[in-house]
Amino acid sequence: MNSALSGSAPGVGVRDFPHVGERMRVAYADLWLAGAIRHEEDAQTLGPADGLPRPWDPATCHEPRLRREVWQWLDQVVDWINAECAWNVDDLIPECWYLHPHLVHELGTVADQRLRAGAAHISDDLEAWQRYCLPSFLERKRRRIGSTCEYQHKDPPGRARILRYSAAESVQARQAWFDSEVGKASAHPDRT
Repeated sequence: MNSALSGSAPGVGVRDFPHVGERMRVAYADLWLAGAIRHEEDAQTLGPADGLPRPWDPATCHEPRLRREVWQWLDQVVDWINAECAWNVDDLIPECWYLHPHLVHELGTVADQRLRAGAAHISDDLEAWQRYCLPSFLERKRRRIGSTCEYQHKDPPGRARILRYSAAESVQARQAWFDSEVGKASAHPDRT
């Protein structure tokens, strides 16, 4: 096999898992520090941990350069999984993965778990990733997408329902029901 096509070095049959960039390294370091904080002064230096970006969840990465780095890393992870871990066509992640929010949410977690497993000092975490994490993700992907996007991206079959759910009249009807239910519950004599 041509090593230029596989992405591996000459004489090597496997590729390294994609490395994170500098901004992602800083985000991970900040999260590690937030988890290790023992003193209030340290917490004030770092700021609120709730607002820290989590690289496995692109929606939490608001700084544009970090968010771009996360997207590029996830793209490399998809290429790595397809080239290094998928054998059957059904296991391949489609090229339109980034247009499937359910895949994006899961890929971030799968990638983060693999990154952490690869950094461990023993192989137990990597074995668990290979045995449980990746196969479970691929099975869910097969169930959700099947061969839908085999040749080109297709909108989700439930798109009409999603749009109806978000429509103004639907939102207003739910909010009115919530208000009514809360009013009835708080008016109940046994409730405070």
